[in-house]
Amino acid sequence: MAPTASAIVSNSASGKPGDMYEIIRMSLDGICRLALRPGAGVPSGIVGVSTVPGFDNRQLWLVLGSLMLSVLLASMEISIIATALPTIVGEFQAFESFAWVGTAYIVTAAIGTPIFGKLSDLYGRRTVFLSTLGIFVFGSLLCGFAQSMNQLIAFRAIQGFGGGAIQALAFAILGDILPPRERGRYIGYFTLAFVGAALLGPLIGGFIIDHFSWPWIFFINVPLGGVAGAVAWRALDLPFPRRKAKIDWLGAATLSVAIGAVMIALEVGQDGWTKTPVLVLFAVGLLTTAVFVAVEQRADEPIIPLRLFSDRAVLTATLLGMSAGTIAFGAGQFLPLYFQDSLFVSPTESGLRMLPQMIGVTLGTFGIGRLIAKTGKCKPWPIAGTAIAVASALVIAQISGTTAYSTLFFPMIGLGFGMASVFTTSSIVAQNAVEFRDLGVVTSTIMFFRSLGGSLGLAVFGTILNAAIRSEIPARLDVTADQASDLIRSPEEIEALPLIERTAVIDAVAIGVGRVYLVCAGVMAFGFVVALLLPERPLRARAGLSDAMEQQPAPAAGE
Repeated sequence: MAPTASAIVSNSASGKPGDMYEIIRMSLDGICRLALRPGAGVPSGIVGVSTVPGFDNRQLWLVLGSLMLSVLLASMEISIIATALPTIVGEFQAFESFAWVGTAYIVTAAIGTPIFGKLSDLYGRRTVFLSTLGIFVFGSLLCGFAQSMNQLIAFRAIQGFGGGAIQALAFAILGDILPPRERGRYIGYFTLAFVGAALLGPLIGGFIIDHFSWPWIFFINVPLGGVAGAVAWRALDLPFPRRKAKIDWLGAATLSVAIGAVMIALEVGQDGWTKTPVLVLFAVGLLTTAVFVAVEQRADEPIIPLRLFSDRAVLTATLLGMSAGTIAFGAGQFLPLYFQDSLFVSPTESGLRMLPQMIGVTLGTFGIGRLIAKTGKCKPWPIAGTAIAVASALVIAQISGTTAYSTLFFPMIGLGFGMASVFTTSSIVAQNAVEFRDLGVVTSTIMFFRSLGGSLGLAVFGTILNAAIRSEIPARLDVTADQASDLIRSPEEIEALPLIERTAVIDAVAIGVGRVYLVCAGVMAFGFVVALLLPERPLRARAGLSDAMEQQPAPAAGE
């Protein structure tokens, strides 16, 4: 007779990898059975779910397929590069600047998101989406032909400028063609793209490096991006109500400088927050933010209309998204670090051990999407989700160097479920609160603040971990704080340390990661309070574009 899940979880305390794989296998098997049962994932009565005149079911799925492929490619660029960096650094002999390969993409992605979101409200979703996809593909092509590390960094910045906006525009397009009540069901498919990017990126990157050469991790985006663009061009041929507008160039410029300065400061500040360059960057960011606010108050078509935040639904959705982004993108790197540096598992096994969190995200997104469609209510789900996330983070915060994987398994599912409850509802609530003219900018604003929360969280959590290492190791060994930091090397080198030193490092890393998740619990507790303030409003029964077409009966075709 096959073992029960509870028996396997109990036996996994022994720490055997086979037990851990069996837990994950049974969990995935249960999810697949749930997802593949008749009617699961694909709502009954799906035909005609879009209320846009002339937009049929076939067209809907072509659009979804194109958007999912585009989101998968853009999201995978963050994870796929990790496996290729050692090879790239070795070829260019530029170890001192390798971190900027990732930073350049993240910074320009953050800059491009709100700008392209606003442009899509002015000039049509299809035109701007295809433009961002084109920039991303062009940047990928340039990256593949890079002849130096400096060239690669510059080309990654181009790639990120287009890639960062793809996710926001995909969600805005969902708002165009689907009523708010139905959107939650389809957000789950995009979650699969995100999960797939996180899981497949390192695997695909490793395969390409082993069998081809590193430029192909970028070249692969060219044909696949071309397919996604061709399908989007054909299927997104919808009328779009244009309006005469003057682009807010000054707002775009000041916002770009502000975002760039703050994001770079958060990236480099982990080496020392009081260093002069970091302080200067923060000062520039604050100054240009103040200028940006002044500019936006006078602009005819501001990049981010400040009036949006006077609506409690938009404000609370933004704060909710930022809190969940802090956990998802900020703390997401620290459990894998714990698995490798304290438990000495391989990077591949470390990634597999994160699957429960991915399972929670997937279950939460699909489940809550269906509940929103069934009940027409959004408020209960982030309240429940953030409460579950707080409890889960508090359990994870108790980890030590000897914690069994079974202890973390279900809290990781709970944490993923809590994040999904916020991600699913915050976008729907914000889109439901605004007129069609602001659909793109409100969506991109939500996405931007999620990313900002992730960057802020990564910086703060990294500082917490470093502080723990610099205080806990000297308390156990006769070393200085700087010498303690030098003991944090590769997992193989840590495992080879003498027993006393190895134990001190294991305990220090575990304590630091525990403190990170204790702060995560506080962040999600803040999210719980915000969720209580979320206004419950009726979800509109019509897609955004169908309402706009009625208000403006002679729209421009093809956009």
